[in-house]
Amino acid sequence: MGAHKSKLELRDDPSGQSEARILLLYLGRRGAMSRFTLEAMQAAAGVPGLRASVCISRQNENFDLYSAFGAELVGIDTFRNHSGALLSAWRIPLIGRRLAAEIKARRISAVIDLMPHVWSAALARYVHKAGAKYLAVAHDAEAHPGDSTSLVKGVTDLALGQADTVITLSTSVATHLKTLRKLDQRRLVTLFHPILSYHNARKRGARGAGQPLRLLFLGRIMPYKGLPLFLDMVETLRAKGYAVEAGVFGEGEIGPRGRHVTALGVEVVNRWLTDEEIGSALERYDLMIVSHVEASQSGVIAAAFGAGLPVVTTPVGGLPEQVTHGVDGLVATETSAQALAAAVERIILEPGLYDALCAGVRQQLDERSMRRFVDECVRLVRD
Repeated sequence: MGAHKSKLELRDDPSGQSEARILLLYLGRRGAMSRFTLEAMQAAAGVPGLRASVCISRQNENFDLYSAFGAELVGIDTFRNHSGALLSAWRIPLIGRRLAAEIKARRISAVIDLMPHVWSAALARYVHKAGAKYLAVAHDAEAHPGDSTSLVKGVTDLALGQADTVITLSTSVATHLKTLRKLDQRRLVTLFHPILSYHNARKRGARGAGQPLRLLFLGRIMPYKGLPLFLDMVETLRAKGYAVEAGVFGEGEIGPRGRHVTALGVEVVNRWLTDEEIGSALERYDLMIVSHVEASQSGVIAAAFGAGLPVVTTPVGGLPEQVTHGVDGLVATETSAQALAAAVERIILEPGLYDALCAGVRQQLDERSMRRFVDECVRLVRD
């Protein structure tokens, strides 16, 4: 089924003012997108001429945090484990009819699916039948190597074919989508990955003389995240006599590098992290290292900027679009431990560079804010 073709008008509120009414949708159960959705709703509250509601799964790990949205919250039951995607699929028509009823009752102009779910393509039909646009945010063009979600990516991507507008968070993903899926250019819009505020950005810089530079690897540990590059980078810097400390925080298989981690004295928290634990890690480290060997864009970079941390990243995928080289971080010359080490070495050796990068992060907070992202989404609804 192709995209919904009708052009919708904005709903009029009782005062006669034109008002955009949107529903943010996220049916996942855990992960950074829970935070993304929460902050998007918080930002929407400050957008003039906008009334936003949010629909999330009651099985979401952070569902209780959404209670603050009161009547604007629509909670639906999905499933608690992977097998539930199939075993509970009989409930899709019930959920679809509930969603359509909410759209009509709330006079919703558009539903923005912040990350398509395995049920999204089926639910999109109910969105259109209720008279609303369906916009889908495509985070990746292809599955990441070693990512278990690749098993269902073909299903989640069906939602892109249903969407009136497909939003990407980087030009890199948009380019690959056009090539791989031959999406109509008129339906494809590139925005940006907004900053995520796990922790209020503190003023960083003015590090004490002789103080070790604390380097952070954060996020689920999967092959494409490049943990071996991170560890080899730390070893390279120490071999050159630099005082660096390192931390690895996230769920996943460390594998044969476990002994290497121990030998380097790396701080390790190898499990699923709460938002509070992520915020604590961001507070205690000086520099985020994004050592990916493959990427679309990175929520880790968004979280680092939200906490005021500069970033050193490899030059893959959309990562160089997120990090402005020499302004809020450094982009390594190549995807190698040596290139990452050279970038960190530059920060250690060049007087004032770390302070300047921290200032660069602060200066771009508004440009990369969730408020601006929501503003741009509303503009798409109004077009």
